[in-house]
Parts: sequence; structure tokens; C-alpha cells
Amino acid sequence: MATQHKVTLNQPGDHAKLKKSARITAKLTWTKPVDLDLHAFYKTKEGVFGHIYYDNQGNLLNPPCIELDEDAGVDDTGGDNEENITIKSLSHVEAVLIATNIYRMFGFLSFGDNFAKYDGKVVVETNLGDHIEVPLDSEKKGKWCVIAQIDNSDPSEPYVVNINKVQKSEPNLRDF
Repeated sequence: MATQHKVTLNQPGDHAKLKKSARITAKLTWTKPVDLDLHAFYKTKEGVFGHIYYDNQGNLLNPPCIELDEDAGVDDTGGDNEENITIKSLSHVEAVLIATNIYRMFGFLSFGDNFAKYDGKVVVETNLGDHIEVPLDSEKKGKWCVIAQIDNSDPSEPYVVNINKVQKSEPNLRDF
């Protein structure tokens, strides 16, 4: 069993290294009654941009080998909500933005909300023992929160960085 390496990235800009050649899971958890949706915006090493989310869950068998497990918190369910994005390996991937948005039926609260009030966080874990937490703690209002980025632009030094940037529109990986 791999030795656990736990780190919490409390401030935007904080970062931690990931072990190379690892299977990665980015887990969004929250307890308050809201429907948060986990998203992965990625760029492959070939320069292709893509988006994994509830309507395009991806798969682990075909490049870029990224997959979302489920859509939790539907109908604003409180409790132990969890959504997971698995990245089979970073061999095909240059960067992944881990983001969430607040889903509201028919666009209610279309100006967004304060993400800090949902008791949420993203945990990036690897099968080699990495455990990197990024609290969802931005108090700025918006519909989207870009929580973290997995950067593999230097494959010898992949890392996770805390972003916690709230915005009104869907993120674009080119902006990060």
C-alpha cells in the first residue's frame, strides 16, 4: 500500500506535486441542500480541448481517459453528496480544470450564490498515496467556481493548484 501524503491547499495559488504515472480521482463533496455539478475541462497533449460533465461523462477506455461517475445532489438534496472524476493517467492530458456550477431548474438564482456556504471541497487523490484537499471557500457570488487545476505541462512535475475563482459564465481552460 502506498504511503498517504496529505496536503490542504488553503489559499488560491497554493500548489502540491502529484506522483507521476498515477491514477487520479478528483472528488467533489458537499453536505448542504444544493445541486452542485462537477466538471472537468481538459486539454490533451495534442492540443484538443474538451469537457466532462453530467451530459458527457466520458470514459476511461478512450483518450483522454477521463470519466465522471454520477450526478449527485439532484433536487437540492442535502447530506453526504459526492461526485467523482477519474483520470486513468496523465499520459494524454496536459491540464484539467476542476470546476463546479450550481444547477437550478429553469435558471432560478441565475446570478449565482456564495459557494462557501455549501460545506464543499475537492479532494484530489492518487492510487500512489497523494491526498490533496482544496476547500470550496470563495464567498464571492457567481454560477461557476473553478476550484483547482491539475497541471501536467511538465510531465516530470505534475501538480495541483488551488484556484477558487468564482465567475458568472462557464470557464474556459485557455483563461487559466
